[in-house]
Amino acid sequence: MTPAPTSSDFDVVVLGGGPGGERAAIQAAKAQKRVALIEKAPVVGGARVNWGTIPSKTLRESALFFLGMTRHRLHGFQAEVTDDVTVADFMYRERLVVQRELDMINASLGRYRIEIFRGHGRFLDPHTIAVEGKDGRRKGSVRGEVIVIATGSSPNRPADVPFDAESVFDSNTILKLPRMPKTMTVLGAGVIGIEYASIFAALGVYVTLVDTRDQLLPYLDREVVGILERELGELHVELLHDDRYATVEPVPGSPARVTIETRKGRRLTSDVLLYCVGRDGNTKDLGLETIGLVPDKYGLLSVNADLQTTHPHIYAVGDVIGYPALASTSMEQGRRAMRHAFGLTGPSASTENLPFAIYSIPEVSYVGETEEKLKEKGIDYVVGRGHYGMNPRGQIIGDQDGLLKLLFDAKSGRLIGTHIVGHSASELVHIGQAYMKMQATAPEIAESLYNYPTLSDMYRHAALTAVTELAKRRGTDAG
Repeated sequence: MTPAPTSSDFDVVVLGGGPGGERAAIQAAKAQKRVALIEKAPVVGGARVNWGTIPSKTLRESALFFLGMTRHRLHGFQAEVTDDVTVADFMYRERLVVQRELDMINASLGRYRIEIFRGHGRFLDPHTIAVEGKDGRRKGSVRGEVIVIATGSSPNRPADVPFDAESVFDSNTILKLPRMPKTMTVLGAGVIGIEYASIFAALGVYVTLVDTRDQLLPYLDREVVGILERELGELHVELLHDDRYATVEPVPGSPARVTIETRKGRRLTSDVLLYCVGRDGNTKDLGLETIGLVPDKYGLLSVNADLQTTHPHIYAVGDVIGYPALASTSMEQGRRAMRHAFGLTGPSASTENLPFAIYSIPEVSYVGETEEKLKEKGIDYVVGRGHYGMNPRGQIIGDQDGLLKLLFDAKSGRLIGTHIVGHSASELVHIGQAYMKMQATAPEIAESLYNYPTLSDMYRHAALTAVTELAKRRGTDAG
């Protein structure tokens, strides 16, 4: 770790050591630029490594194992959650995975001689950043010809919600539950809310999921969402649409509970409340007012196609600029920003068409167009479906309801959308992504061969149904 800085000049100063900031720093350092990385947390890696993505996915794997034991009911095996079990008991591998990731990140930063400054960064002028300690005192300052804001986001925490880390939690604190609850209310049915609702339901917790919107995940394929809703129902998740909290009141006791009154007059009492309605960009106290940068009401910064703010030398990447706020897109945004800043060659593909995954139970993943978007654009298309229940591997693993849905352009036959709900969706989607990059057609996909038995073979079956439909249409047109 670099000692407290004195005034120093750098080619690049990066604010935030999450995935976007880390990749921006490394990309610049590879180009022989002198790079400073300012991180106020004790460790680098951001939410992805330390308190979000990897920890929650570790808990999910334990939940899947537990669900398999209880749902499949193997003869001679029994599984139950005892009263004294904690969330930490289901996450025994988390520290191993997190530490390995941290070791690799620190090794990469060290290899490229990136100077790390611990503290809170604050703009003094468009090129100078003060580094402050926890007490708010200035430890020094650094100057950068190029600045990258990669400070990420935090859970929205309304003032009238009494977050106490005992019965009321957000997504940053939920994994520190002191005990495994019997009941849970999840406010917010976005990606994070759905993931945690399904994970805890799979562990035997009765979950009520309150969606502030009138339909679940409106940007996803409706057929896929329908299957996800049915599967959540199978896990005994009660889903309430188009409602939000009016009041949140802790209920004293041992252990404490919490009661939520909703705007529609529902009264929901549970052991635990998980509040996850939105995230805000981490732009407070950055001194942005001194340089004329104004975040929106959610704390998010606006950037152009090259990820520049209104100051051309100041870039912003990752969650702090909003959607899609994925680790994969954040990393690529960091790299792209530095390639643009220094005129470096490299991939120029947009990050708008990267795969998207929801690590719920079951998983959901997609890349490309949805049916709804194709209809809006007036593009004629053909659908091919592969069903887990008709696939031998799907039957072996007990996934009877999963679906692979492929969308093909009716004129060219090219694959333009891949949508999956079911086991390993986040892995399987990359096959569709590769086919789309190759501009593969339905006949070409149908002629591909796969190992047997595999879930991947559903691509062939889905493409075959599309080939049949394309032939029918062309036969009608020819006639």
